[in-house]
Amino acid sequence: MTNTDKPTRPPRRVPYVMDEEQAELLARLAGRYASVLPEVRDHAPEASVPVLLHAVHAHQARRLIESDPRWQKATGRVVELEDRADDVAAALALLRVARADLDGLEFALLLAARSISTSTGKPLLTFKKIAAALGVESEQAAQGRYRRKVGRPNATSSGADGTP
Repeated sequence: MTNTDKPTRPPRRVPYVMDEEQAELLARLAGRYASVLPEVRDHAPEASVPVLLHAVHAHQARRLIESDPRWQKATGRVVELEDRADDVAAALALLRVARADLDGLEFALLLAARSISTSTGKPLLTFKKIAAALGVESEQAAQGRYRRKVGRPNATSSGADGTP
């Protein structure tokens, strides 16, 4: 399944995140699932790793559900979805990339949350609000997470947050 509406872009290698084999796997999955998921088609493949992983998962879930005789009897449809073992293996191989992307996103969002607001001179979010957003139980837990991901919890976004 390839999208014929738009020319495909070759995958761009993301330094320190995705190796060439993973980029090839990602490009293959993007080509295969782009026509099904507009959000994949409209973004660069390297920015869509989690979406592609969801697409593979959704296909497998649909395959399992629709191959169940009870579903077929209830709907009156007999559907034979193709087995995509290679796609599942490729998705598993890309999990490391997705985790690295999410770690980078968490770092950036935590740094932004504690950046100093120009209007108030205070951090954008308190650790209490960060804790609530992250679903952790306390301000101390949010501070610990911030410290592990970014650096010192009371430093500013001027570069003092980085660890030595």
